[in-house]
Amino acid sequence: MSMERAGACALILGAIAYGALMAVHPSHGGGPNIIGTFSLSALVHATALISKPVLVFGFVALTRSQGFERPLPVLALCFYALAALFTMFAGTMSGVMFPKLAEAAHTPGADIAVIQDFARYTTWLNRSYAQVHFDLSSIAILIWSLSWRGAGMLAWGIRIVGAAVGLGVLGWQLSDTINLEARQGALLITLGHSLWAILAAFALLGRKA
Repeated sequence: MSMERAGACALILGAIAYGALMAVHPSHGGGPNIIGTFSLSALVHATALISKPVLVFGFVALTRSQGFERPLPVLALCFYALAALFTMFAGTMSGVMFPKLAEAAHTPGADIAVIQDFARYTTWLNRSYAQVHFDLSSIAILIWSLSWRGAGMLAWGIRIVGAAVGLGVLGWQLSDTINLEARQGALLITLGHSLWAILAAFALLGRKA
């Protein structure tokens, strides 16, 4: 399998998986147990943590196709790589820290007030990491789109969708009306990012090795 085909498959699978996971993303409570002692929250966040490196691989292949000798695609890759790191931080807060805090709260003699303070602090960290992730990812998509090398309807579609998604998310963030905790906002942004990634994957499939 060529690097182009492997990267395209990674982008498609990663984008679909991440969008689906965001659609069923539970609250910080953890959700019901799905497999044995594994809760919905644990399974969602574990799968999300695995899907991000897959997406990074896909975007490395995409950047390679666009030209590692070109500064802007490589800059976009740097933005996305750091964005992936921040979303893994957020996933760790929700998928690992919150279940541990919930477990500690049910321990005999636990100091509930202290645990609640830690829970609030963890929530703030989670929201901050998620916000940085969406911002950096949107900047990466915007840069890739503006520097996209190629002709045809698909190439122009990638440029237009990428510019709309990138500028739209950043503008929404600056308007201070976005609510990532409500899940709908995060889901909408994720679907926009996923749509662009799938379009880029189809363009990558059309390139010769």
